[in-house]
Amino acid sequence: MLTINRYRSKQLTMTKPAQRKIYLTDVELDLTFFGVVKFIKETDAEINVTLTDVKVYEYSSSNYLYAMEEFSLKKPKAVIHIEEAS
Repeated sequence: MLTINRYRSKQLTMTKPAQRKIYLTDVELDLTFFGVVKFIKETDAEINVTLTDVKVYEYSSSNYLYAMEEFSLKKPKAVIHIEEAS
C-alpha cells in the first residue's frame, strides 16, 4: 500500500502488508512447521505451501526440534492441518 499525503510536502509513507503466520502440521511425519507464508496454493486434493523463518516442532510432544530459513511442502490435504497463528 502506498499512501501520499498531499498536504505535507515531501511526505511519503509506504507500509508493508501484514505477514501471515501459520502452523502447518504434517500428520504423517509427526511434525509442525511454524512460519511466515511466502506462497500457498490449495486445490480440492492437495496443498502446496512455502514458509520462511520456519521453526519445526514434534507434533506429538510439542518439543522444539530445529529452525530453517525456508521450507516447501506439497502433500494431500488429508495429511495436512493448517492453523492461523495469532
